[in-house]
Amino acid sequence: MHVTKLLPLAALSLALGACANPDQPAQAGKAPTSALAARGPAVAQGNAAALPPDQAANSNPPSAGQQARRYLCPQGPNACPAGGPLIANSDAEAQWLLRHGYPTEHELARLETLTLDQLKAESQAGNQAATVIYGKNTALAGRFYQGIDILRRAAVAGNLYAYYGLSDVYASDTANKNLVDSLAYLRLAYLLGDAKASAVIASRGLSSIENVVADERAASLHKTFSKYQRPSPRPLE
Repeated sequence: MHVTKLLPLAALSLALGACANPDQPAQAGKAPTSALAARGPAVAQGNAAALPPDQAANSNPPSAGQQARRYLCPQGPNACPAGGPLIANSDAEAQWLLRHGYPTEHELARLETLTLDQLKAESQAGNQAATVIYGKNTALAGRFYQGIDILRRAAVAGNLYAYYGLSDVYASDTANKNLVDSLAYLRLAYLLGDAKASAVIASRGLSSIENVVADERAASLHKTFSKYQRPSPRPLE
């Protein structure tokens, strides 16, 4: 008789205990830079064209499609054939830019106004473009090898925009300035699929000999740096 009465009480106690202690969501730890750069486009470019903080708090995160449309030529499809590497002439090209960590022109201007701490926070939140600017600015702020390592890990993880960051670092007027290496990293971006890198290469105005040496250096980097990473051709229409 006592056993029969106790069973319902035990069941009730268990039910109340379950209500009083609901499962808590796991708290995400900070991921390394290489993991951040490798995230999918919907997460990795979560801040790709960030809203002001007062609006962001009350807004749903933009979808991957909405983010990608921000790269499109303002005049319409195929209206910017000579547009720079951050402008897309088609939806396919816009998706490619988003997937490979490129910022929009507006986003790049915003990122370049941030401090290193702010860039680090956005990088850790999954913004691939912020990772590149963070790595570049770290290298230029006197922590050269730390910055290069941030960019290297991002590039190896599939962030093609990181090659532009590496090129900018080696083109800067510092003790590590090396115009051949700067050009070689752009060549590597071209080899890995970014056909628009060729226009940036041409704008550098290096001599024929320097271009040949840069080509050889890029071929070496393709083997040692990117480990013969498979190209991801940029859709050009």
